[in-house]
Amino acid sequence: VLSMAKITEYLKTFFFILMFLQFAPPILKNIKKQWIDSLEPKNHVGLISIDQPIFSANQYSKQLIKFFKDPEIKAILLKIDCGGGAAGTCQALAEEVVQLKKQYPKPIVTYSENICASGAYYIAAMTDHIVTTGSCIIGSIGSKISTQFKLKDLLLDYKIKAESISTGAFKDTLDPFTDITEEQKAMLQQLSDNTYLQFTSDVAKQRHLQLQQKNIWAEGKVFSGQDALKHKLIDSLGNQTIAIEYIKQNILHSDREIEFVKTPQPSPFQQWFKQYD
Repeated sequence: VLSMAKITEYLKTFFFILMFLQFAPPILKNIKKQWIDSLEPKNHVGLISIDQPIFSANQYSKQLIKFFKDPEIKAILLKIDCGGGAAGTCQALAEEVVQLKKQYPKPIVTYSENICASGAYYIAAMTDHIVTTGSCIIGSIGSKISTQFKLKDLLLDYKIKAESISTGAFKDTLDPFTDITEEQKAMLQQLSDNTYLQFTSDVAKQRHLQLQQKNIWAEGKVFSGQDALKHKLIDSLGNQTIAIEYIKQNILHSDREIEFVKTPQPSPFQQWFKQYD
């Protein structure tokens, strides 16, 4: 029969082996990478992918800050395949790019294959160079407040009465069980107009466009990559190879092989423990 001391010793050994298996691969991989890099130096380029609707800036902001601060990262490739997201979040990320470029001067290039529209384009427009395919959907520079469904008449049909208590003539504007007044509608329109003005002003400034001609390149219009190039919403057409070649020739001025650096994803082991953080 095993003694308690022996069982404890076995458990300690098992836990040590488990931890070793968890942390050894990254350590060995890093040693191998450093050894190879010493023989064949590469240009390190940070790669950030945005391929989901943008409703939180936290993840992308951390990646941007990390890559801009890292002196080993010579440039950043922002790969976007997204139709937008929350206005405030997209604006925050766009401003993040602008501020980081000032603090840590470093080129950042956008590449998009299928769609780079609305808030996603807002972010792309703040980068130094935009490459897309000819059929990529570009633009949708506009502002919209989510559709408001008013259910008051439906409730009346079923003889259901809804009452709300609020203070302020505009507090019930988004309440689905009250009718919207002309004053409330005007307030929402002004809100949308102001957001649109901020969006178009920032794009015009960064892309060197005439704000007075925003009816041509904005107004919520969408363009193919080919047409977007004519309107100067992007800089060149092509695939990812073209974007990489642009970075090599115009930013790194080197034919040295590029090594993309990605933000490491947590392992299943780390994700399991993170559940209990």
